[in-house]
Amino acid sequence: MQLGWIDFSKTERNKILSVLDLLSQDGTLDELGIAPVRDGFSNLFFPGTSTIQTRAKYFFLVPYALKELELSEETNPNKILRELNEVERECGELLLEQNRNENGIIGKRSLQNGKWVKRTPADIYWAGLRKYGIFTGGNISLTEYVRAACALKKQKTTLSKLGNRNDSVEENETDDKNAGNLFKMQFWKMPLYSEYWYDEISMQLTKDEGAFLKEQIIMTCPNTMLSHILENNMTEVLELETFADLSAIMDKFPDKIQDDYYLALAFSNFMLVARTLYNVMISDEQNEEANEVFELLKEEMADRANLDIDTITNKLYIFKTDLKNFLKQLQICMLNSDVDGMEKAIKAREVMLKGANRAKTAHPGEFNNDEWYGGRELDYRFYNAKTIIKDIFESEGLIDVKSK
Repeated sequence: MQLGWIDFSKTERNKILSVLDLLSQDGTLDELGIAPVRDGFSNLFFPGTSTIQTRAKYFFLVPYALKELELSEETNPNKILRELNEVERECGELLLEQNRNENGIIGKRSLQNGKWVKRTPADIYWAGLRKYGIFTGGNISLTEYVRAACALKKQKTTLSKLGNRNDSVEENETDDKNAGNLFKMQFWKMPLYSEYWYDEISMQLTKDEGAFLKEQIIMTCPNTMLSHILENNMTEVLELETFADLSAIMDKFPDKIQDDYYLALAFSNFMLVARTLYNVMISDEQNEEANEVFELLKEEMADRANLDIDTITNKLYIFKTDLKNFLKQLQICMLNSDVDGMEKAIKAREVMLKGANRAKTAHPGEFNNDEWYGGRELDYRFYNAKTIIKDIFESEGLIDVKSK
C-alpha cells in the first residue's frame, strides 16, 4: 500500500517532508544513499560507536541497570523492560539534578519538558556493549537478552523446587548443583558492578571504569584507529576538529590505517562535490553559499574524482549494484566536467531512493534557501569517538577534566 498526502501548500508539504525525514537514520540525512560506504568506514575506524552516543559513562550505566534487574526476582520480560525504562529515566533525572549544564545527558531536553526519550541509553549503546565484549551473551538483541535472562531465572526456580522434594540426598544434591550451574551463566563482563552503583552515579568515568573500557576496546577492536589512539595515549587527537584534520598526525598510525584513512578522505572529498551540487539543485540555484562553494569545487572536480571506487566498495564488502553504478556514473561526469550529467544522476538517484513525492530534487525551489541539506564532508563518527576517547583520557588524568 502506498501512502501519500494532499498538497495544500508548499509550507505544509515541507512540514510533512521534515517529519518524514526525522524517521530516517539519525545524524545528517543520507539524501543520496551513500550510508553503506559512510558506515563501512566508520565501523572500520571507530567500531562500537554511533552518531547518537553521547558519553562513555553509558557503557557502564546501562549494564549496571541491566545487571541489577537481572539479579531481581522478576521473571516477566515485559515488566523487566518497563522497569529498565524507568531506571534509565531516573538516572537521567538524577544526572540532570546534579549538573544541568553537563554535556551528553541522554534525554536532557525531554526531561526538562517532563518527558522521556523513545530511544533509551540501552537501545543506543547495546551494539557497542556487544562489540566491546562487555555484554558476553552473543549477537542477540536487548529484548532477546531480557527474555533469556528471565527464562534462566524461571528454570533455576523450577530446578530448586525439584531439588527440595523428599527424594534421595544424592538426587537433591544433583538438582541443586544443576540449578546453581545454570544460573552461573554470565551475560556480562562487569567486574566493577556494585549494588550501590545508583548511589554513586556520575557522568564522569571513575579511574577503574576508564581503565576497564580502554582495555576492552583495545582487546576487542585491535588494529583500528580507535584502539591505536587509546593504546598510545594520543591526546593530540582531541585538539583536532574534523576527520580531515587527522591527516596532520596520520604518520603516527600504522600503514594499514593510513591507507584506509586516505581512501575514506578521498571518498569524502568526492562526495562533497555531489552534496554541494545537490544543494544548488534543490534551491533552484538560490542558495548563495552552495553556488559559491560549487564554483570553487568545479576547478578541483577532476582531481576529486580520481579515486578507486572498486577498491573502496570491495574493502567494505558493498555489493549494492545501484550504489556502485551511481558512484561510477558520478565519477565519469566529474572527470568530464559534465555538470548536466551529474545533475541527472543525482536526481535519478534520489527519486529511486525516495520516490518523486519525497525527492527534493524533484521539487526545486520549495525549500529553505539558507539551509544546507544532506551534509558536507563525511565525519565517519570522529566527533562521537572523540567524546568517548576524551572521557577515558580524563579518567586517567591524561588531560584536564575541566577542559570541556
